[in-house]
This record gives sequence, structure tokens and C-alpha cells, in this order.
Amino acid sequence: MDNKNLKECSKVVATENDEGLRLDKFLIVLLPETGLRQRRRIVENGLVTVNGRSAKPSLKMFTGAEIVLFERTDATSTEDILPHLSIIAETDDYAAVLKPAGMHSASIAGSMECSAQDCLDELFMEKTPILVNRLDHSTSGILLVAFGHEQARLFKEYEEEGKVEKEYFARVIGNPDSEFVVKKELDTDSRTVTKVLSEDAERLRWSYADRVSDLGNGITLVKVRIAKGARHQIRAHLAYAGFPIVGDTVYGTASADGKMYLHNHLISFKGFKAECEPDWD
Repeated sequence: MDNKNLKECSKVVATENDEGLRLDKFLIVLLPETGLRQRRRIVENGLVTVNGRSAKPSLKMFTGAEIVLFERTDATSTEDILPHLSIIAETDDYAAVLKPAGMHSASIAGSMECSAQDCLDELFMEKTPILVNRLDHSTSGILLVAFGHEQARLFKEYEEEGKVEKEYFARVIGNPDSEFVVKKELDTDSRTVTKVLSEDAERLRWSYADRVSDLGNGITLVKVRIAKGARHQIRAHLAYAGFPIVGDTVYGTASADGKMYLHNHLISFKGFKAECEPDWD
């Protein structure tokens, strides 16, 4: 691999004890604090070589294989992205941060690519900010921050009990009825595509959609409410219902301007509420 924007950061050689182990599982040697999904993403992003060549996460290890972990040298820094984050609500226990589309929510282990999570200590000095939700890279809207582990635990408890309200705006292709509900279970095992299954999910995993307005040219603005949520839930559910989000290249097609029109505009639970409108034209 030859990329001037990558810098070698660590290296290890596989032994006979590693024979047959998948690369993404073997990488725990170099990345002991990361989960399997994160390690898989690192490999897929081209930040790992085996004997000088790019590899797949499923590659089986063999004695003598040289595994090198790289980091990007052209990635953004907190100084680059901090000005694009804004605090829209804050209490003693929680805060809501507005994340623009095109920015990662959470830190990516093994990568120098900066995220909103990397900026939290600078946004909230003298506090212990913990990111407790995620938005896709292409989704804009509210990131929730808890100040302390007890507050983070309490929020997750509210979620499990269905006591958190989340609302999103989405521009979709098609003209849905005034309201509809998608109840299907989701398979999120694949990192890239969430599959919609035939059986219904528990009620807290349903997506409730309401038509807001007809934008013309076959595009409709809808509001979607969810409780617990799963990765790509709204994107997969809307596409399954026949109304893919404008610009969603995974479940639909690219938009003319390259944007995906999904925005988390409201989050509300006991003692806290934050909302913000999308900055779409």
C-alpha cells in the first residue's frame, strides 16, 4: 500500500498461536480497547496491511504474517471541527449539541479522523461529558451529552423504558399517507446495511411517520418518531415502506447536491428537552 496520507503507528508479527484467527479478531493485540465492529471498520477503511497489502477483516492469520496499523495524517483536528458544533440546550445533568451532516459523532479507534466526541472536553470544560447517542455521518441534528456516568446510566434506563422521545425530519421520495408505522424487526449485524426482517419488533423499536408537507417533484417532508432506535432504523424502515430518504445512497439513490436529508430535530425526556430545525434550503 502506498499512500502519503498514512503513517505507520504500530506493527506485529503473527505466530503459530495465531493460525486461523480472523484479522479483525487478531487486531485486539494492537487495539486492546476497541470492539470487534470498530476493528472491522479500521480494516475496511484501509488502515491495516498484511505483508504490505490491504486485507479483508475475514483474512485468516498465518505464521510470519506482518500486520501493520496505520493512522491518517491528513485527517481533521478538533480545531477544524469545533467551530461547527454548537450547544443548543444545557442543564446541570445533560446538554444537546448540534452536529452538522458530514461529521462523525463518535471517535473511531485507530484513525486520526476527528469526531464530535473528540471535542466534548473543549466544549464542556470542568465537566465530565459522555456522549450517549449517535448519528450517522450524513445525518445532522442533536447529539446528547450526559455529565457523569450516573446521568448516562439514567438516560439509558429511560430509553429502555420507552421514556425518551426522539423526532427526526426527513425528505423522502414519494407521497406517503398522512401517517404510517413501520413495525419490522431489524438485523444490524452488517456494519454497512441494516436488513429489515419479516417479523414485527417490540413496540419500542417501531418507527412512526407523519406527513408534514408536499415539497413538489415527488418529494415529501415527513416527521419520524422513535423511542429506543437501532442503527439505520429510520433509513431502513422508510425505504422498506417505499419512501427512501432523499440522498440516502445505502437504501436509495444519491441526491443532486450530495446531501442526505435526515435531521434529528428533537429529543425529550424527564427534566430535559432540546430541539432545532434543519438548515436545509
